[in-house]
Amino acid sequence: MNVANPIVATRYGPIRGIQKTAATGVDYFSFQRIPYAKPPVGALRFKDAVPPTPWTEPLDCTVQGPAGYQFSKLQNKIIGSEDCLHMNVFTKDLDKGKCLPVMLYIHGGAFNRGSSGVEMYGPDYLIQADVVFVSFNYRIGALGFISFDSPEVDLPGNAGLKDQNLAIRWVVENIANFGGDPKNITLFGESAGGCSVHYHMISELSKGLFQRAIVMSGCVLNNWSTVPRRKFTERLAKALGWNGQGGQQAALEVLMKATPEDIVAKQNALLTENELENRIMFEFGPVIEPYIKKNCIIPKEPLKMCQEAWSNGMDIIIGGNSEEGLFSLSEIKENPSIMSNLKDFEYLVPLELDLVRTSQRCKELGRRLKQHYYGNSEPSFENKEGYLSLMTDKLFWHGLHRTIFNRINTTKAAKTYVYRFSVDSDTYNHYRIYFCDKNVRGTAHADDLSYVFKNAFSVAPPKDSFEHRVMMDMVGLFSKFASNNGNPNGGVTDSWEPIGSEIGPYKCLNINNAGLEFIDFPEQKRMELWDSMYSKEQLY
Repeated sequence: MNVANPIVATRYGPIRGIQKTAATGVDYFSFQRIPYAKPPVGALRFKDAVPPTPWTEPLDCTVQGPAGYQFSKLQNKIIGSEDCLHMNVFTKDLDKGKCLPVMLYIHGGAFNRGSSGVEMYGPDYLIQADVVFVSFNYRIGALGFISFDSPEVDLPGNAGLKDQNLAIRWVVENIANFGGDPKNITLFGESAGGCSVHYHMISELSKGLFQRAIVMSGCVLNNWSTVPRRKFTERLAKALGWNGQGGQQAALEVLMKATPEDIVAKQNALLTENELENRIMFEFGPVIEPYIKKNCIIPKEPLKMCQEAWSNGMDIIIGGNSEEGLFSLSEIKENPSIMSNLKDFEYLVPLELDLVRTSQRCKELGRRLKQHYYGNSEPSFENKEGYLSLMTDKLFWHGLHRTIFNRINTTKAAKTYVYRFSVDSDTYNHYRIYFCDKNVRGTAHADDLSYVFKNAFSVAPPKDSFEHRVMMDMVGLFSKFASNNGNPNGGVTDSWEPIGSEIGPYKCLNINNAGLEFIDFPEQKRMELWDSMYSKEQLY
């Protein structure tokens, strides 16, 4: 074998990779732009992904494939390709007999942005561990998540999640040729990627495809995990020129003829003022499918799926960041009137409680939220911290908390390890620095990723820095969980215990500047406030 450009056989044909050296000094083999499905173009646009057409000559997999179509905030323009269904495999050893644990990552981005690109998810840190690291792209936005009610149109939705399912199946079928163990796969992801991981944990379509999971800052019980059925697909078709005549088939014809650039441009302008006020975050993402067909991935309410999920016997790690709600800072900086228009906080009451916003019950719950986060003061941009803490809980932590309770309520044998990431760095909390405000403090949504993956914002942290120690801790905890039969102890720490078997207060592994500590979950009282709004049947 040519060590510099190794050729590996896959089920569909041979591929050629390249040897690289990580920023951490580790040599590894890189294979990118491996097709795991036929390009979803032409007649296959919006359709469920299908396996690729086999090839015979070695395919050049030495360079990265394109992202799915999206608007890039960093580049301030629409980027991507419809031909985006590609896999990346990074491994230190191509010995088929190695059977190393596989860590399979699903990227986030609100189901409308992002990619598996190494500019954000470089393998340099994880590849230090004895694991095979795999990532991939899937369709995002309308191209991945349009949904029609009519069975005749045959597009019930969730093509992006079904892309993911096909990608996981590709790994099961092919990873042994890269030195990985197809029977030892840890699926992990962050934000929409964490939510995606959780969907595969509860969907029968993905049953048995992986052995454990790490759910980071996103789950199916978050308020944004399922897009409400508000005719977003038809509204997009009208924005692209459909006259409303001829039914859903005519709407589809307009969508099929539209350029992907026009689709992306129009999809991001559909939310009404009322929908924005109710914190509906995006127009296209996972939906409860309107009818059941063979490839159905979300047949009913996610909470009901959680209660009977095949993965309830699976060990998991679940957690998030201490100041997730800094995510909302750029929004209120651009539009400070958001703070003065909060009224009695009735529009921040969870939508899934199905309360009329003007009802006494909704207003009462809103006032309860306002009192808890603001006391007797009035919200303003100057005292925005209360609102950002509320959004930490509303958008992220309460869904994670409900998932933890659901696990306690339904699982007898499986272990659930809870973490809380609270590292505050001047230079390596890249999401807070570049997307929120470099002058604020705290651990924003996605700041943990800078310690799991090498990104383009900076070099690897110096070995004498606490950021380097945090990076080694994160890699050590996650890789030990993957390699040690679902137990993260025995490397970085020996004190991380799974949650108990009773509903109530629980402990978490708190990861901060000083190190690791196993403590009572600090936001417990805030979680109890949100719990109190739900009946037990609604909660978990």
